[in-house]
Amino acid sequence: MHIATISSKRQITLPKHLLESLGLEPKKKVLIERDKGTLRLRPVRKSVVEETAGSLKKYVHPSLLGKSIEEIDREAKKLYAEYLAKKYGLVRKIKK
Repeated sequence: MHIATISSKRQITLPKHLLESLGLEPKKKVLIERDKGTLRLRPVRKSVVEETAGSLKKYVHPSLLGKSIEEIDREAKKLYAEYLAKKYGLVRKIKK
């Protein structure tokens, strides 16, 4: 067990050996879950959608599984641009 202090920026520093034991390096993503008054950290080994799909399955479209957050973001922006173009009559169809 280790004790960490929360900084004024609400950040904590975790011991290097603990992070290394999980295969975590700087810039890697971790999934943080709140469970009955505790926080649990675990490495994100898959896309964020796949990691959270179990708890959010009813909200995640199957076509999103296996895609990175960047791919999902690009697709969402493309669909929104098409929606706006159609709504305001700017163009008939945006090339894919």
